[in-house]
Amino acid sequence: MSEATAPKELATIQLRTMFSPRLSNMLGREGIFTLSDLMTYTHHDLDLLPSFGVGTLATIDAALAEHGLRLDRHEPHQPTLLEEFATVLEQRDQLLALIERITDAVGTVEGLHDIDTTLGGMDTKPTVRQASTTYHRNNRR
Repeated sequence: MSEATAPKELATIQLRTMFSPRLSNMLGREGIFTLSDLMTYTHHDLDLLPSFGVGTLATIDAALAEHGLRLDRHEPHQPTLLEEFATVLEQRDQLLALIERITDAVGTVEGLHDIDTTLGGMDTKPTVRQASTTYHRNNRR
């Protein structure tokens, strides 16, 4: 759930009224003071913060559940739609470049070799999500 989908009256709730001083201070050090601030984070985002662990996330989940809310559980290895779209555009550009080279060299040995080399480097079997996941995993290193 994002800040935009949190009920308006809950967006002004100060976290210090929901959590222990220790947890409120941990969140405050990260600039998270209100419920609307908290709702912009995912489980993964909070898990990356210093001193946050399973127990802290369970406490946050329980408090949010009392208000009928929950944090998104976006998987860190799943690409976003924007990343998937970028992958599709990149694959399209590669295919268009290949088509242009084929058009220029139709019937030549060099053209056939170019096709084989280009397609050899492309995995045409995975879904867009799989290709995007692989692409972004490889480029984050």
